[in-house]
Amino acid sequence: MPEDHWHIGTQIDMSSFVEAAVYEEQQVDEVPGVSVGSKRHLAHLSRLSPRLGVLNNIPFAIPFETRVHIFRLFIQNDMERRGFDQFSRIGRVEVSIRREHIAQDGYDKLSGVDLRAPIFITFIDQFGQAEAGIDGGGVFKEFFTSLCKEVFDTDRGLWLETKKNEIYPNPHSYASEPYSLSWYRFIGRILGKALYEGILVDVAFAGFFLAKWLDKQSFLDDLASLDPELYQGLVFLKNYTGNVEDLSLNFTVATEEFGVAKVVDLIQNGSNIPVTRENRLQYIYLVSHHRLTKQIKLQSEAFFEGLSEMIDHKWLRMFNQQELQILLGGVNSPIDLGDLRQHTQYGGLYNNEDPTIQAFWKV
Repeated sequence: MPEDHWHIGTQIDMSSFVEAAVYEEQQVDEVPGVSVGSKRHLAHLSRLSPRLGVLNNIPFAIPFETRVHIFRLFIQNDMERRGFDQFSRIGRVEVSIRREHIAQDGYDKLSGVDLRAPIFITFIDQFGQAEAGIDGGGVFKEFFTSLCKEVFDTDRGLWLETKKNEIYPNPHSYASEPYSLSWYRFIGRILGKALYEGILVDVAFAGFFLAKWLDKQSFLDDLASLDPELYQGLVFLKNYTGNVEDLSLNFTVATEEFGVAKVVDLIQNGSNIPVTRENRLQYIYLVSHHRLTKQIKLQSEAFFEGLSEMIDHKWLRMFNQQELQILLGGVNSPIDLGDLRQHTQYGGLYNNEDPTIQAFWKV
């Protein structure tokens, strides 16, 4: 089957589709009492905003590049609606950040700020002096890159890595305490800022966690990326032809924090309920749900609360998990310098014809 088999680009005028989708997004109102992403919400979109309905229900019918273009137009309109201009001093937020405390200063000074506004950064050196220079965008990106490197560092205890070096929220109990949850909320806003500004972030999220961004339920197969050994054990149990009770399993899971083992009941009185041939599918579902969803429920909710402050949920539903990762971090392919130059935006008095800019591209 051809790669673009499902695309409807040959059947409609894509330029008109894009214009109509942007118009519909400006006009559509959320339905009171209906959760975003629910079947009622998607039906509402399809009825009142047919293009948004396509983008949220069958996004694969529209080429990925077109959906990215629509996503950027949604954000551009949102910025204009709020009166923000990336290169204007109007509404901008000016923040001083100590180089040796980037994450903590970022958290302290940006937690109550509307991150959709332009952020101008002044770095403070180790001697307490402001570094020379005017933030034309480069200083902010330097700050943002360093901030993301710190907050997504697994050594901070908020994130863990799979064997494929993909991160997901730490399921340990201390990660669900109020202070940790406030950090997840802040990180969600920071990642939303990256999407809002089109800044690529060098971080890879686990597929099962990305699925939660789209309100997709996690299943047994998603466990393979998180805990391959547990996944193999549950698949073995699912296909086991012998006497399941000989495996001496019950409705509990064992967890460990700081070297201390703990047994958690999956259902009431689970430690006294054996796993049998009849109830093993329920056991497999409960174990998968515990590992993939329940353990990180509060952490995920806090993260998505912060993310949704920046990015409208229906904008994200235009993509699947793999596409979201590309939207966040780009693709591993050679840089097209011609394309990069064509889409570069210059600040201040510079333009493409300036001798300094010409020399830059020659280098």
